[in-house]
Amino acid sequence: MEIYVRLNNDLENDNAFQISREDTIKDKLVHIFPRDKNPKSLSDVMVLRPTVFHNYAPDYFCKSVHQGYLSEGGCLLFHYDAADDKYLTKLDEDKPLFDQLWPGQLIVPKWSYNKWNLFTYTAIILLWLYTDLPDVVSPTPGICVTNQLSRMIIPILEYMERPTLASKLREEIQVNYSSFWAQWAFFLLHVIKVSVLTLFLRLGIANPITFNPIKVYQFQNGNAVSSDHVKAILKSIGWIGSRRGTYDQYQSNFYSYTIKKYGGPVQAYRAGVIKTAANPGVELNAGEGFQTPLDQRFTNSTFETMESQGKFVLSEEYFIELEDNLKENLNKCNGDIGKMNEEIRRFRKFGIYEPSEKLAKMVQKRKQVAKEQKEQEEEVQKSAKLEKKEAKKEQ
Repeated sequence: MEIYVRLNNDLENDNAFQISREDTIKDKLVHIFPRDKNPKSLSDVMVLRPTVFHNYAPDYFCKSVHQGYLSEGGCLLFHYDAADDKYLTKLDEDKPLFDQLWPGQLIVPKWSYNKWNLFTYTAIILLWLYTDLPDVVSPTPGICVTNQLSRMIIPILEYMERPTLASKLREEIQVNYSSFWAQWAFFLLHVIKVSVLTLFLRLGIANPITFNPIKVYQFQNGNAVSSDHVKAILKSIGWIGSRRGTYDQYQSNFYSYTIKKYGGPVQAYRAGVIKTAANPGVELNAGEGFQTPLDQRFTNSTFETMESQGKFVLSEEYFIELEDNLKENLNKCNGDIGKMNEEIRRFRKFGIYEPSEKLAKMVQKRKQVAKEQKEQEEEVQKSAKLEKKEAKKEQ
């Protein structure tokens, strides 16, 4: 069974992994995130935590039970709010993941901050700011990093018989060499520089594997681990090398696919599919999608429930239909390995683009239900506005 794990706490980094019926968090995810100084984990070769200020390993794991989006091909995509606390349910570390998750469901690691990293960074930044205090207020003027470098360069310049440059540097490192306002302007620029750096680290835009420069160098140059070690890690965790796309990515990709399929936007418009391509699928309501109770997997009927209740629920019947549909699409590739690989990659990222008649009918039924619900909501809103106007007139 394939499931998705959110890495870096980034909604664009939901990676696919393959699990067996017996796999648990303790014997599977331990090879992704280090625990008890595990010597073989994916974090040896990838930065997985949200920021450098977080621990290397998450505290625990949750599954997202947000109902999700139903794509135009009848597959589920994760909602942007999928990792909100109200949609998360903590997973049992000892219970098989197969018994806790639907195929394709999202696992969300929950992280906490690393106090030592926070302390180290704060201490370094405060020390750096202190050394750059304006000479007019600093208890120890003239100790900024630039001045220290100048003091190291001066003897070198004198040795190279460059007395003019050496004299110029010696003059610049004198206390209060710059004017009062220039000192404060330089300090303000330094504060801005530190603030931007902190913001980048806090948001994870810059996310080094460690504060240790030697380890960072080894990591960037591939010296930290061997290729055999990497292969062993990827094999042990069921790494597939595919990510689930967001709805916006899906919409853009599906639009391009549809336009290409029909030979251009004009042809797509004439075929009456341009609106669907621009706004594919439908957002599900509470009780649908990944909120379907797991104990109903083998008793539910997705297609009968859709016909009778206009509601999309998961079932074994549904996943069998998806699998059969994928096999049918692969058969249409006529043995072309490149096309088959492209079809599989697209399925893992966005789902099916060429659904069977059964799936297509189900999606259209659910979209019709959504349309009717929207019309009812608009009618209710109109009625409420009219009531308010009438109430004001009576007053």
